[in-house]
Amino acid sequence: ALTRCAALEAADFGVRVNAVAPSLAMHPHLAKVTTPELLAELTEREAFGRYAEPWEIANVIVFLASGYSSYMTGETVSVSSQRA
Repeated sequence: ALTRCAALEAADFGVRVNAVAPSLAMHPHLAKVTTPELLAELTEREAFGRYAEPWEIANVIVFLASGYSSYMTGETVSVSSQRA
């Protein structure tokens, strides 16, 4: 709701507002604060059987920042391979 409201307010100024919602993306800081057991359980939920690399999430952000998404605003893009 926050993304949609911000997008509606910013649209008059030609500003697009979108959000990215990744499922499990590995990062060194996540590994420090999460148990190996929890990471294994979360990884099992992913359709590809692995976590996303940060660059895979960044690719979606690059798309949203580019002109290819010029008509998108107020959207939350799920970057996920979760089974359910």
